Amino acid sequence: HWRQLLSLLGAKGLLAGAPARSPATGPAPGAPAPAAPAPVPEPRTLLRGSLPLVADADATTARLHRAFGFLLAPPLLVPLLALVLAMEAVVAARSGELLVAAKGLLANPVLLTGTAVLLWVSTALHELAHGVTARHYGGRVAEIGLRWRLPAVIMYCTVDDYLYFGTRRHRIATALAGAVMNLVFLLPFCALWLFAPLDDATHDAFAALLLLGSVQAFAMLVPLPPLDGYRIAGQLAGATGLAASAGAYLRLALRRSPEAAAYPRRARIAYPAYAAVTVLVLAGTVAAAVAATHHLLTA
Repeated sequence: HWRQLLSLLGAKGLLAGAPARSPATGPAPGAPAPAAPAPVPEPRTLLRGSLPLVADADATTARLHRAFGFLLAPPLLVPLLALVLAMEAVVAARSGELLVAAKGLLANPVLLTGTAVLLWVSTALHELAHGVTARHYGGRVAEIGLRWRLPAVIMYCTVDDYLYFGTRRHRIATALAGAVMNLVFLLPFCALWLFAPLDDATHDAFAALLLLGSVQAFAMLVPLPPLDGYRIAGQLAGATGLAASAGAYLRLALRRSPEAAAYPRRARIAYPAYAAVTVLVLAGTVAAAVAATHHLLTA
């Protein structure tokens, strides 16, 4: 948090030694634009590391926002969200059929590879959606790149000043944008699956993509760090370090320590509520996994 704060101050020329700025007009005439202190990159190895993909992530995100930012306007966003809800209702209603299709996909290496590639593209768009939404609300994207923890290779998008957006609604929208993008990405495949005259193998591949893509999107909303759902939970609770803080409070409360009673009332409500919601979400996830396994074994 201190590193983020100092980077933000450096970018705005508010640290000692930075070029002088005028409160009204920004940098002094002729002064170079102040740059945020460069983060120390993690060592790259064959098994783990990260690699920036663009020289100026903020400028890249600005171009993407100019091209696609119109999708964040309510007249377009609301119908898109309605289509996503309708699609997920279909996925839930026909989940048994989709599960069987996903199991059958394992027997077709070509379609399995194609589905895996599409899911990776969805993950990349997930990260870019965070950046474009942050830009829409005045944020600054510091880095866009690839991160690998073999065998996983994913894209990442770092937003410098996420915690300093003007309103809580903007921070929640930025955190939610990735999962929404995952689901919007599935809409054309859902339309093809429902209405296009496809051969059986392609029809089943699209069915599997719908199920796996939906699971991918909702998995990101589980309220555990470092997932997007955890960021949303932190904003709803008005807290940073929510998981660690809730754990510390609950340990005190279970021991009936007087220190627990000294917590502010809002914290005494938010921390147990976060723990309860997390347990319910994890229990629901386990129950869904058990039900899916039972269906596949008995179908």
